[in-house]
Amino acid sequence: MKLSTSVLLSLLAVSPLAQAMLPIHVKQFRFIKPSSADNDASSNEVFYVKGIDYQPGGSSGYDPDGDSDVLSDAEKCARDAYVFQQLGINTVRIYSLNPDLNHDKCMTILNNAGIYVILDVNSGNYGENLDRSNPWGTYNSQYIGRVFRFIDAFKNYPNVLGFFSGNEVINDQKDYANIDPPYIRAVQRDMKQYIAKHSNRTIPVGYSAANTVDLRLATYRYLQCNSLDGTTTNKALDESRSDFFGLNTYEWCSGTSDWESSGYDVLNSTFSDTVIPLIFSEYGCNKNLPRTFDEVTDGLYPSSGLGNLFSGGLVYEYAEEANNYGLVDMDDSDGSITYKDDFDNFKSAISKLKDSVVYESDLGDSSLYRCNSSAITSAYKDFGVSNFTIPDQPDDIATMIKYGVNGTNVGKILTNYTAPTTFDYTIKDSDNNTVDATITYDSSNLLNALKVSSTSESSATATSSSSSSSSQTSSASSSKSSSKSKGDAAHIAGPFTQSGIFAVLLSVLL
Repeated sequence: MKLSTSVLLSLLAVSPLAQAMLPIHVKQFRFIKPSSADNDASSNEVFYVKGIDYQPGGSSGYDPDGDSDVLSDAEKCARDAYVFQQLGINTVRIYSLNPDLNHDKCMTILNNAGIYVILDVNSGNYGENLDRSNPWGTYNSQYIGRVFRFIDAFKNYPNVLGFFSGNEVINDQKDYANIDPPYIRAVQRDMKQYIAKHSNRTIPVGYSAANTVDLRLATYRYLQCNSLDGTTTNKALDESRSDFFGLNTYEWCSGTSDWESSGYDVLNSTFSDTVIPLIFSEYGCNKNLPRTFDEVTDGLYPSSGLGNLFSGGLVYEYAEEANNYGLVDMDDSDGSITYKDDFDNFKSAISKLKDSVVYESDLGDSSLYRCNSSAITSAYKDFGVSNFTIPDQPDDIATMIKYGVNGTNVGKILTNYTAPTTFDYTIKDSDNNTVDATITYDSSNLLNALKVSSTSESSATATSSSSSSSSQTSSASSSKSSSKSKGDAAHIAGPFTQSGIFAVLLSVLL
C-alpha cells in the first residue's frame, strides 16, 4: 500500500514525538512544549529548563566589530553540542551575540542535537544595552534598532525558547532601582510589538534579575503585573510585562546549605502567586568546590521543593574563567575540552531528575496580576513604580516596528546541511582520558513546524498587517491560533529524515 506525501506528513504531524524541537510557548506560569505538530493542549507537556549559561571567553570574548561570536564557528558548536548531550541538558543561555553574523550552522547543530536557547538581546558594549545610570539617554533608536536586528536574526529558529530584555539592569546601587524599571518595560513593549509584527510565532520575552533578595521580589511584582484594578487587563501593561522571569541566585552552596538556610523556603512562599514562568537564570554557588549540585535534586526541581512553582534553571557556567564557576576547562591554544569534577557532579544530579508529567490542559487560564504599588514598595521602598506609567515610544522606534529594520541577516534552520557528528577537537574526561566523541542527532528533532490551518494563516496575515498600536491584539490572536492549530487545509513545513518513526512511515509510502 502506498500513501500520498500529504498523508505521510499528516501522520508525522500527529505522532507524539517527545524529542521534536517544536517552538516553546507559555501557558500561565509554565513553558509548554508541543507533543506534536498538532499542538494539542491535552498532550502538550510542561517543559522544565535543564541548562547551563554558555559564553566561552566571558564578556571580554565578545567583539562587536569582529567576524565571529560563540555561535558562528560550526566546528566549535559541534564540540560543545556533544558536551551538552553528555551533560543531559536541554537549554543554554547565551549572553552576547552579534546580530549581523550568520548563525545558521550553529543553530542547526543545536536544534538537531536537541538544545533550546535563551538569548540576551544586549551586550556590555556601548550602544548595545540600556545604561542603568542613564536609561532615558540610551533608550533610543540606535539601541532598539540593534535589538530589532537581533530579533530578526534569531526569530526563525524554532529552538529559540525566549529572549532576555535585560540582565541585572535594576540593582541596589545608587538610584538604579528607582530610575530603571519603566525603561525595562518600554524595551519589552517594543520587543513584543516587533515580534508580533514581524515574526511568524510568539517568542517569550523575559528579564533576568539581580541576586538581591528584597529587590528581586519588587522587580518580579512590577514586571509581571498587567492590571490596575485586579479584574481587567490593561493593554499597555500587558504588552510591556515580562513573559517569564529569571533569578540569578547563588544562595544554595553545595554541602552546607539546605531548604531553609538557602532561602529556598522563602522563594517558595514569596513567589507562590506567580502567573508567568519562573527560572533560575543563573545558579551554582562555588563557595565549596567541587560543587555537588545538591540543590538540583533537593531544592530546585523536585515537587517537594520548588518544582511545583519554578520551571528549572541554568547553572553558571560552561567554561572555566577566572571566577571558578566552569564545568569544563577549555584550552585556548588548541580548543580542547577537559571535564572538571563539577561536570561529573552536575551530570549525575541531572540524571537523577524525574519530571512530573503535567499537561497544558491541566493548567488554568488566568494570567491576571494586579499592579500594586504598595506591595512593590513594601519589598523595596525605593523601587521606581512611577504610577505604572511607561515612557512613550519615540516616533522613530514606532516606524521601525511598523516597517521593520530591513535586516539582511535573517537566520533559518538549514535543511540542506549535514550537521557534523565529529570534530577536530580533543575531549578529555575528568581523569584526563581522551573521550571518543560522536554527536547523535535524533531524527525527531528535525520536526520543527507546527500545523497551521488556512483560517489561522489568514488571521495571522491580517493581524501582521495591522499597525504597532494594535500589536497586543496581534499577539493575542497569534497565541490563540497557535493553540488551536487544527482545521482544513492544514500543512506542515519542516525537514524529515529516514529513521525511527520516519523510516516506518516512509517504508509504507514507498
